[in-house]
Amino acid sequence: MLVLGTAQDGGLPQIGCDDGSCRAARADPTRRRLVTSLLLCDPRDGRRWLFDCTPDLGEQVESARGHPATRKEAGPRPALFDGLFLTHAHMGHYGGLLELGREAYAAQELATWVTPRFALFLAHNDPWSLLVDERRLVLRELAEGQRVELAPDLFVVPFRVPHRDELSDTVGFEIHGPDRTLVYLPDIDKWERWDALESGGERGPGRIEALLARCDLALLDGCFFADGEIPGRSMKDIPHPFVSESMTRFAGLPAAERAKVFFTHLNHTNPATERGSDAWRAVRASGMQILEEGRLFGL
Repeated sequence: MLVLGTAQDGGLPQIGCDDGSCRAARADPTRRRLVTSLLLCDPRDGRRWLFDCTPDLGEQVESARGHPATRKEAGPRPALFDGLFLTHAHMGHYGGLLELGREAYAAQELATWVTPRFALFLAHNDPWSLLVDERRLVLRELAEGQRVELAPDLFVVPFRVPHRDELSDTVGFEIHGPDRTLVYLPDIDKWERWDALESGGERGPGRIEALLARCDLALLDGCFFADGEIPGRSMKDIPHPFVSESMTRFAGLPAAERAKVFFTHLNHTNPATERGSDAWRAVRASGMQILEEGRLFGL
């Protein structure tokens, strides 16, 4: 598993921002962060699958060159991926689909796993519907809790989470390999909202602690570090779990459980995006980590 991006939907630096981390990232490209995305590779046969298709897709395709080393590309326009898995219909998670249309790469019959509601949205709203009509994308509907088998020992299981679902549902993914399981959960409302859904009898994988207990690695929503991070806006309108809240909530877990946690989907205002900052060091001291692009996880 290759990490292609770790930023919130607008990336770092973000459009119109000339403060703090954004200014530093413009001056020093090594401080940039591309939008959250993962590449799952099977080195046995060279296949690979993209998790979330971001506005940074062009750069991320370049980062993915040579992964896996066994991949064979045939013809003048080889398939970029063997499939897509999309978490939800917010800009950073599906905006890159436009790069796959006739104006750019002109993909052909790319398997795209989405929730039924997301599939309806893509099929019936321009410009996305053109991608479907021209069979750039072949939509395949996800069912909560049901595995998508990629190989006998490699499969993906979606689980639904509460989020701002204006256009689609929101899911996370359990990615099961031969030896280890990785959870990809870049977007969710507060952990307490998930708890409330569970107590209300809705289906799901259980509270976040239960999910941590049964996986080996967890890439979790770390959009904001703490309240008050965005001047002039109520953060109740964008209710992600603060990293500080997650650190407090997970503090009582065994060290081995906390070591599984990597925070991703980092907003440009999040001070933990700065390696070596007080916030970054606090996360490390808690036994958890801030996810970095280029990280490789074996499954």
